[in-house]
Order: sequence, then structure tokens, then C-alpha cells
Amino acid sequence: MNENKIKAQQNATRAERRAKERREKEQAKQKAQKMKEAINMLNSYVKLKLDSSALGGVGVVALRDIKKGEKLYATAIPCLVDVPYKDFKKIRPEVRQMILEHFPLVMDDSHFMCPDTLMQIYIRHSDTPNYDNTNDTALKKIKEGEELFGDYRNIKNTEKIFGFLKK
Repeated sequence: MNENKIKAQQNATRAERRAKERREKEQAKQKAQKMKEAINMLNSYVKLKLDSSALGGVGVVALRDIKKGEKLYATAIPCLVDVPYKDFKKIRPEVRQMILEHFPLVMDDSHFMCPDTLMQIYIRHSDTPNYDNTNDTALKKIKEGEELFGDYRNIKNTEKIFGFLKK
């Protein structure tokens, strides 16, 4: 009877080990999926960065060439991203460079925010805009490094806030 008890304990231990291995495997799979989604998000949605402007102050510039009608995600809310530095090679070079410039601790696998901020609040007014504030799209081709400008007069109820901007 003692032998049966020992065999039962060994079987229970093996079953527990297998269950633990299955859980760990599932967790690793979920982590890999989250990583893939984070990298896809960075490569797809991060198209803009803050930069000092030729006009003085801070403006928003294109990280890469943007096609007319392309969505810019200037209204994207910053989120905490966790991509280990060893996986940075999967991130677009211009996005990777921006992250490293703003968050050098990622080299030690630190978290980082991306985008840095709500970009739309830094897009300045122009009578000849290249950015559609309402639809968050490019009104024309925008070249890498070019500053974005929106026409504040096209924003609903702008006259209530900015009386100096008249149609």
C-alpha cells in the first residue's frame, strides 16, 4: 500500500509539473503576441515627432514621408510600451531613433511612452495647411522632416475659443 501511495504522489507531481509547463508556455505565447502587437503599433502609427521649429517654438514634424489622405494618428493617446532592447531591430529605424533619443534607458529594457505626447496639441495654425484637424489626415504629401500645420478655422466652434481666427 505504501508503494501505491508513492506512485500516486509521483503521478500527481508529474501532472502538476506538466500543468505548470503548459501555463508557462501559454504565458510565453501571450507575451510574444503582445510584443508583436506593440512593434506593429509602433511601426504603423508612429509617424510624427515634436521638434523645434524654424518659426521658433515647438512644432510637429513628419518622421517619414506621408502620402496625401494618409491617417497621421496625431490624436493618439500616449501609452506605455514594453519592448526589450534586443527586439528594437524590428522597429522602423526612424521610430527606433526617436525612442532612443527620448528614452535612453530602453537599452536597459526600461518601459517608454509612445507617442511622446498628444501630437495634435502642438500642430500650429496656417492658412495653407497640410494637415486636416477634423479627419486626422494629410491634405497633401508631407515630406520627412516637414512641419505639420492645420487650419484652426475648420474646427467646429473655433470662433468661440479663438476670436482672432476669422473665416
